[in-house]
Amino acid sequence: MMTYFAEDRRIDFKSGQKVSIDDLASYQSMYSNTPDGGVIVYGATSHGIPTGCSSLSAEQLNSIEKCHIQRCPSARPEFKRIPVIINGSEDFCIAMYVPYLGKLAETNKGEAYIRYGDSKHKMSEEEKRDFRSSRQELSFEMEHAYYLFPDEFDLQIIQDFCDAFRQKENRFHWTNQEILLDRHLGSLLDGKFRPNNALVLLAAKDPRKTIPGCRVRVQRFGTDEEGVGSNYNPLRDRFVEGNIVRIISSSSEIIKELNYDVTWLNGEGKFVTTTEYPEWAWFEALVNACVHRSYSFSGSEITIKFFPERLEIESPGGFVPPVNETTIYHTRAARNPHLMDALRILGYVRMAREGTRRIQESMKAWGLPDPIFRQEALHGVLVKVTLMNDHETRKRATDADVANFFGVTVWKRLQEHEIKIAAYTFKNRQIQVSEASRITGRTWATSKKDLERLTRAKILEFVPGDYSRDPKAHYRLKEKDEN
Repeated sequence: MMTYFAEDRRIDFKSGQKVSIDDLASYQSMYSNTPDGGVIVYGATSHGIPTGCSSLSAEQLNSIEKCHIQRCPSARPEFKRIPVIINGSEDFCIAMYVPYLGKLAETNKGEAYIRYGDSKHKMSEEEKRDFRSSRQELSFEMEHAYYLFPDEFDLQIIQDFCDAFRQKENRFHWTNQEILLDRHLGSLLDGKFRPNNALVLLAAKDPRKTIPGCRVRVQRFGTDEEGVGSNYNPLRDRFVEGNIVRIISSSSEIIKELNYDVTWLNGEGKFVTTTEYPEWAWFEALVNACVHRSYSFSGSEITIKFFPERLEIESPGGFVPPVNETTIYHTRAARNPHLMDALRILGYVRMAREGTRRIQESMKAWGLPDPIFRQEALHGVLVKVTLMNDHETRKRATDADVANFFGVTVWKRLQEHEIKIAAYTFKNRQIQVSEASRITGRTWATSKKDLERLTRAKILEFVPGDYSRDPKAHYRLKEKDEN
């Protein structure tokens, strides 16, 4: 039967010829920390073909079954010996079921592991802290904050929050302090109000004093990949810092600016103009990232990246169990429940699962693909939301003002890379060969020919520099009345 269960994220087979107790402890930690747990089988190949454990000594067998006691004391494995026949002789395998604990399981070396995809991942200290926080072992947002209250807080935000609470809950006689205490945004210490991290995130003037990751980075790239080194050159790159209320407000304005109007021909041969992505989709994704991210990852900010065919919102920290990629539309869980509740009162947040549904529904309303939710662990654990704009009917999308400038006849005969060049030139007034190469992904020599071809077509015109090979030489759009 074991041959039907090849190794995957839920089962690992180990040779019955040798035993590494440290390796076993790391797997016990991994499955204890991974939702659904997992099974370790000693005495089989990676394809589930039995090899048996009869060659192991009694001491080795005992060390397998007692490993967790000394090496991973939080783990709660269950053991079963499975009889097998190998070359006509009776033998056995050892199956070990390791259930998910719901709290962090570390080895005796203070190391903790978790399964991401098919890989065993050693957790950093930040990841361990986030794991504990998201499983309510400890709560980052409930920790006392060393901020002077009310001096270091935006009192207008606090007043707006308290007024909204009174209106929603019909508690008009409550003071601001009573509301903050009731909503778990602070506590009394020796009779004096002490703010916690949830209130810092909501309304502090400078939350990055103690929470460096409290900011959002918004970027726009001209190519489908952001590039590295000298090829890393975003068209726009903006940071927004401050409390969450300010971040949501200011980031929204930047996203609106970068969420270009696009135009395509519908089935009737008419232009249809919209922004690339519906506002409710990106706004809900932004708010969800701000509310559910792990602020324990001190050096990581939320990033919002526009690419020609997609928009990515990356939020530090993994999914909060039981939420995952498949349950996200109908399962509720919150990493920062008190912050989320405060933003709900202010009108930014609905119930947890309603935000993801709204993203999906608004994308469908625009005829765009469903959003993609994925947990990744390339450079620290994060949740990435991807919105695609490459719906079949939008393959020839470009900026509305560019399309209108050229008209249907010219627009229809332009190739995809030529549309990118024309749109970039229209927005930036001019373009050089190196810029054309960067936004289209074509070579410098090919891009030079592209620009010359557009010049011959009287779409662009060449503006030479003061001398031969002057780096100031560039191309610009020909005025419409000259075309």
